[in-house]
Amino acid sequence: MERKMFARYPIGNPKRTWKQDNMVIAVSSPGPLGLDVKDEISLERTRRGVETALTAGFNLQETLWASPEVGETVLRTAEQIGAKVIYQNLGRFGGMGFSKKVFHEKEDLEGVIRDTKMWNCIAGYYVYDEPTNEDQRKVTAKLIEVMERECPHLLPYTVAAAKPSYIDPLADEVSPAQLSFDIYPFGNIGQELCAVDQLDRCNFWVYMSIAYSAAKRIGAPLWFYYQGHQLFYKPSFDRYTFAASRMMANAALLYGAKGISAYVEFDGFVDPATGGKGVHFEEQKKLNEETAKLGNTLMALDCLRVIHDESLQPDTEKYKEHWEKGLSTMEDSELLEGQLPNRLSISELTDAYGHKYLMVLNRDYRLEHHFCLKLKTPSRVYRVSEEDGLERMVYAETKKLKGHLTPGSLALYRIQPVEEEPYLVEYYLEKANG
Repeated sequence: MERKMFARYPIGNPKRTWKQDNMVIAVSSPGPLGLDVKDEISLERTRRGVETALTAGFNLQETLWASPEVGETVLRTAEQIGAKVIYQNLGRFGGMGFSKKVFHEKEDLEGVIRDTKMWNCIAGYYVYDEPTNEDQRKVTAKLIEVMERECPHLLPYTVAAAKPSYIDPLADEVSPAQLSFDIYPFGNIGQELCAVDQLDRCNFWVYMSIAYSAAKRIGAPLWFYYQGHQLFYKPSFDRYTFAASRMMANAALLYGAKGISAYVEFDGFVDPATGGKGVHFEEQKKLNEETAKLGNTLMALDCLRVIHDESLQPDTEKYKEHWEKGLSTMEDSELLEGQLPNRLSISELTDAYGHKYLMVLNRDYRLEHHFCLKLKTPSRVYRVSEEDGLERMVYAETKKLKGHLTPGSLALYRIQPVEEEPYLVEYYLEKANG
């Protein structure tokens, strides 16, 4: 069968100089968190943590809340082994939106850029963590301007706190290069959740919808931090398993995210005692590998809509208007008809050439689900493989798409009219016009 090659181009906020070439699979920190962590044992663990993160398949590592000593250790190790880093130094620039602490006397991002220009591993600078008020957003915007003047090829990175009152102003007032946010439902998030509902009543989905809409509005790639392990100091409504992390990461991909970052506190896939492989290492590596294989196709696609089955009904009056505003139903679907099975969500995506894609997510992080979806018209169906990223035909003609998904997993299909000649689609990155 003929395989047709189609160009995809770097993406990015049209107001910003930085552009994204490939799917970002990041980790919030490969070392121990804390501005006061600087002892030699912690630095050795950090060195090993950077190596472990690269082995696990993370293509970007952040120095979130790191002391200058840990941050420099990350840079030195990353430079040696070929890892990429988003660098943060709270002692010299930026801040944290929920902290009243003054970290530095003046903003010295220009000085930091000058002092770190020898590090080829730096992919960007973490200019501000969750700016929550107007003054902090003004600082964030000014730091982005510094980067666009001094190093326009690097990412001026920031992240929004997960509330409409923070996400929308960051998007509209700052217009960042990428719109990133986080939420960690396996812990205290201010909601009364119960295990039997899993995340069916959780505001996780409301925030995802709000961020998706905001990113669309400004034309920026959507990025998302998902919870990479149990946060042991917080009470949890349910017993955590890594399938929950897989589901949260895949939920971001469902909404068209072009970057996902595992939020960990030097735990989970990393052994906190040594910096070596931790309890979730193999599962994390598998998730990263699958995301990377799908990434080339996902970077070419635009998410048109997300549709959930009726079991997902976030229990919120406060954000009801936001939720209903961005809600799509099966009546809006271009590809499917009928009802979605329990705890199944889908998104419909398209590329620049009119190819139509369907992503199917099993939101259940406990049970495998079999599904049967009814297509509106007889169609030819191809699946994009998580093993090698290539398409394979699964139906020459059908009106029913059947499959099964393990807990928290997803599947990506291309839906082609049967009237067309069959062919396989593959994308290549073209930078000339990007």
